[in-house]
Amino acid sequence: MPLRSLAEYQLERYRPKRLAIVMLTAAAVLYATSTLFNWVGVVTPTGRYVIVNGLEQASWMLFVALVLIAVAARLTVAPPAGFMRFLFVGLDFAVPLGLYIEYIDNLGRAESDGFNAYLGPGYFMALGTTALLIAATVVSWRERDVWQEPAGSEHPS
Repeated sequence: MPLRSLAEYQLERYRPKRLAIVMLTAAAVLYATSTLFNWVGVVTPTGRYVIVNGLEQASWMLFVALVLIAVAARLTVAPPAGFMRFLFVGLDFAVPLGLYIEYIDNLGRAESDGFNAYLGPGYFMALGTTALLIAATVVSWRERDVWQEPAGSEHPS
């Protein structure tokens, strides 16, 4: 039996899925940008109902943007493994839940104080970006770390 070159046993080099990286980066930029716009109305300690931006009310979106940048950077190096896929599911659950809680909280505050509820363009921008986030995680998830059998290896039957 002749000896084979080690190169025959090496797996193919990982090629990052650029679409997933671009989508995750775009979602991070849009989440960060949404905090600059009017977000929701809040009741001040003096009893006034004022409109606040996302930096004042939804600074957690900046944390989500940083996590998405870290995930996109990680996908440039290697395909998603177990922890990354867990993170995808966590983000796809936590972000819509956070936006829903923000919506219910805002609606309840406005109703209890006799004001009309206000959701600003920043909130709706973040809500729309969540659809992009879910699509990006689907595209990223489908990137498989498939073990490919080296050419020429034989299995006994």
